[in-house]
Amino acid sequence: MTIETPRNLIWKHIRAIGTCMMVTHDGNAIHARPMRGMARPEQNAIWFFTEAQSHADTEVERDSRACLTFSDVKSNTYVSVSGTMRAVRDPDRIADFWNDEADSYFSRGPDDPRATLLKFEPEDGQYWDCPSSTIVLAIKFIEAKIMGEHPSLGQSGKARFAASDGTI
Repeated sequence: MTIETPRNLIWKHIRAIGTCMMVTHDGNAIHARPMRGMARPEQNAIWFFTEAQSHADTEVERDSRACLTFSDVKSNTYVSVSGTMRAVRDPDRIADFWNDEADSYFSRGPDDPRATLLKFEPEDGQYWDCPSSTIVLAIKFIEAKIMGEHPSLGQSGKARFAASDGTI
């Protein structure tokens, strides 16, 4: 049984949501794009397929700092993780991660020279779990107003992640 620490909850939410907005730096500009990740908590990593020489790929080579934001508006669950990212062009690793989504994007399969992986290693993360029912939220706001307090809108937590050991 997994202990529900903030770190474990962050990984649980990342796996459940899957798609994030990946934020990278390009000089003074900041860019965000939707990306589907493959969470590997045991590696302290989230992996992404991208195309070689794409904006994400070249931006990460210039500045490894990145932020991933995950959101599930139906359940009012939100996650933000910050860390570093790098391109991995290892054919064996690409083959290990190959899936139907990658196959639909890269027509030549795992040997497609455009296929590249991005490895994101989180350093800090935060999650927010709010009640998903609008009725529950309305009641929380009414209770807070009556009591003269801030509404209790769910749980949140912060976590630090293990530093990378430098392995791919």
